[in-house]
Amino acid sequence: VSEGSHAFLPCRVANLGDRSVTWMRRRNLHIITAGLLTYSPDDRYRVLHPVNTDEWTLHIKFAQPGDGGWYECQVNSDPKITRPVLLIVKDKNMDDPFYKHELETTDNSTQVHIEGAHERYIQQGSVLAVTCTIAHHINKGPQHVVWYQGAARLDYDAPRGGIALQTEKTPSKTVSRLMLSAVTPRDSGRYSCHPDTGGSAAVSVHVQSGQHQAAVQQSGYNASINATDSIQFVFLFCALTHLVITSHFR
Repeated sequence: VSEGSHAFLPCRVANLGDRSVTWMRRRNLHIITAGLLTYSPDDRYRVLHPVNTDEWTLHIKFAQPGDGGWYECQVNSDPKITRPVLLIVKDKNMDDPFYKHELETTDNSTQVHIEGAHERYIQQGSVLAVTCTIAHHINKGPQHVVWYQGAARLDYDAPRGGIALQTEKTPSKTVSRLMLSAVTPRDSGRYSCHPDTGGSAAVSVHVQSGQHQAAVQQSGYNASINATDSIQFVFLFCALTHLVITSHFR
């Protein structure tokens, strides 16, 4: 579906009997609906079950990029029956031919690209860092580089806050860096950089929540921090230090 439109996730259950149908988010195991009741605090979610039908459709109003991902329709039978449904929310401007033309227009004298993977998955609460490199003729670089999330411009005055921009210029290359602190699923979407000399580059970002292992994905590398491994390393280091000291005084 397109961003801002209504999403309908289908599920048809035959011979339900006295069992119940539950919808949940797979990534955080959050129950959204059970039967006709909605358990999500987000009032955009509800289940549609016309009387005397087998349909149990999950309705999501005004879908946002953060709503994307796997959902499961479940029946509490023995064994449990499930049906996965993948929801993909597209940037609302991607179907606009003028917007697509702007993204695809490239000046032959300017080459723009985003460093690292163009499809990123990062953990909620971490820092998103995206680096845009503009190669150009000597002393023909851009005066300004503008960043967008979808159609919304990102700068220090943006309502989101927590945005840092840094630009480095050399005679033949300009590097612009965008950093967003403490990201949430609302920060999911398409990020693009636009130098005023023409051309653009973009990256799709998916912010995930509900994972036990924190992960930070920067522009060009992934860094994963495992708390258990860190604690084991500290204990090992202390044990080795104690052994060295003991051996020294014997």
